[in-house]
Amino acid sequence: MEMLAYSNLLERNSSQTPLSLERFIMLPLNKQLEAQTVEVIRNILLQMPEAGAELGATRRKLDHFYSSYIRDASIYLVLMDSRTEAVVGGVGIVPFAGLDPSEGIGEIRELAVDMSYRRQGLGLKLLQAAFDTALSLKYKRLYLEATEQMSHAQALFLRFGFQPVSLQQRDKTQRNTPLIRQAGPHQPAFYVWEDTSSFTNERARQRK
Repeated sequence: MEMLAYSNLLERNSSQTPLSLERFIMLPLNKQLEAQTVEVIRNILLQMPEAGAELGATRRKLDHFYSSYIRDASIYLVLMDSRTEAVVGGVGIVPFAGLDPSEGIGEIRELAVDMSYRRQGLGLKLLQAAFDTALSLKYKRLYLEATEQMSHAQALFLRFGFQPVSLQQRDKTQRNTPLIRQAGPHQPAFYVWEDTSSFTNERARQRK
C-alpha cells in the first residue's frame, strides 16, 4: 500500500534529514501567497530546457495561478517554512486533461521545492499530501507529468508506487483513456497510480 510505502521511506530517510518536518506548514493556496508560490514554481520548473513543451501549460497559467485552482476537485497545497514564513514548495491536484471530476481521474501538477530546501524530505511530504488529498476528492487514478531533467522526482514517483505510462494513442472505444505522449524513447512523459482495488470491486458489482 502506498501509504505504508511513504511511512517506510520517511523512516529510512529520517537520519539524513537535518530539518524537522514539523517546522513546515501545509495549507491551501490563497491570494496572499500567490506571488511567492508563483516565484518558487517559476524558479524551479521553468528553468528546465523542456519548459517550452512539457511545462507549457504551467507557464501559461502563472499569471492567473490562484484562479486556475478555483474549480471543482482542484486544489493547490502550499508548503511554508514556519520560521521564515516563506513559501518553499507546493503541489496541485486537478482533473486530468479537462475530464469531469466524476470520472475519478486526476493529475498531480506543479510539484516544486525551492532549491535551498532540497534533500530534506519535503518532496515526499508534498507528494504524500497530494496523494491523501486526491483520495479525499474521490480520485481513483492519478497522473504525474515528468521531464527528462526530473531524474530525482522520477525516482520518487517510482518509489511511491507510480508507474511509467507507455500508452501513446487514445483508445476511441474507451472514453476514460486519454492521449499520452512520450517525452523520449526511454523517458515517459507521464506516470500513473491506480486504485486497483476500487476497479476490481466495481467489476465485481457489474457481474452481479
